[in-house]
Amino acid sequence: MTFSVATCADIEKTRRFKREKARVRRLCRDMEPSLLKAAAGLVEEAAFMAVVLTDLRALIDAEGVVTMFEQGPNRYLRQNPAAKIYCSLVQRYTTVCKLLMEALPDSDKAGAEDELMAFVKRQRR
Repeated sequence: MTFSVATCADIEKTRRFKREKARVRRLCRDMEPSLLKAAAGLVEEAAFMAVVLTDLRALIDAEGVVTMFEQGPNRYLRQNPAAKIYCSLVQRYTTVCKLLMEALPDSDKAGAEDELMAFVKRQRR
């Protein structure tokens, strides 16, 4: 049985996707079960975008942000297409992460407010 390079790359990308998906799920484990079911699509998208962003970042690091473009006799510098995709995808990834974080319970926030109120009440005495 022979594996092609493309097949091995696909297997590795699938592994990275599954690892990232598990990582995002762990971060969302405190989420209410009904919200977690509703956010399952966001978890999938966040994991996918994280893997793609990593690949794009490696491509940009290898080729640079600016590349030489040739069209007939003309040669000029232009923005690397991967950089353009990276910029738009990182914005969408940030939005998805923000939505997931907003769905998490505010246990830390409530604890901080309780500490603040306790401090204020002590100062009044």
